[in-house]
Amino acid sequence: MTFRILPGSILNIATYPFVPPTTLSGFLRRLGMLSVGLEIPETRINKDDPPFYALPRHYVALGAYPSLNSWRGVHKTYRKGMREFNHDVFSRLYVEKDKANFQLHTWEYLIVEELTGYVVSESLQGLEHFQDLETYGCKLGKEGFAVVTEVFTPIELKRETVTAYPSTIVPMEALLQSSQFVGGCDIYNLYRYNWSAGSEIDSETEGFLDTNRTPVDGFIPFVAAYYSKVVNSAPTFDCYTDGEIYIPVSLVNLLRD
Repeated sequence: MTFRILPGSILNIATYPFVPPTTLSGFLRRLGMLSVGLEIPETRINKDDPPFYALPRHYVALGAYPSLNSWRGVHKTYRKGMREFNHDVFSRLYVEKDKANFQLHTWEYLIVEELTGYVVSESLQGLEHFQDLETYGCKLGKEGFAVVTEVFTPIELKRETVTAYPSTIVPMEALLQSSQFVGGCDIYNLYRYNWSAGSEIDSETEGFLDTNRTPVDGFIPFVAAYYSKVVNSAPTFDCYTDGEIYIPVSLVNLLRD
């Protein structure tokens, strides 16, 4: 799979070694549509005002990460690809014949057998709908396909300050504000949704199990740390945890705001 890092070179397509939060959100939203018999809408038709289809704001998708012993690394190869940034053939859900002008790229693929994704909510109400997404799959990222094989029952998390390896990425700003030495992690530029005014909704199914556009006004960049391996410098941070899962409070707040 390829989850393209932007901005980047048009000739060198690099990938994140995990599924970014916004990508997971869009993936789960599309599975929600499929689970109730709806057709996945095309997002590339209107280039002046492209629609967003993501989970409603009260479901915070935190990304998906390689499970233990399933990591096979990032593989770099060569392939033909787009010549210009506005060439969107590779990003379409429904690919048709296109006489595009291709060129040779270096292209990275994340090779992993299993990913674990996280979605948090302040309320238990509505989380049961995710159980219906099991066995559904669709395109995930710029290149790749994934199927949801298991949805765990909701887990109650408590807020604590711990020294541990985060289960997700951690906003760099939170680590730096705590005056910690940041070591043993990889640092990435990412993007989060810029939620429109009035994006809060009351129904847990509205904007999830339908084809309504998500009220988003583009993206906002942020920088995050990713602890992909065990090192000797686990960070101390405020998190939501059950003793096994460690979700940074700073990430939840950032993606929800």
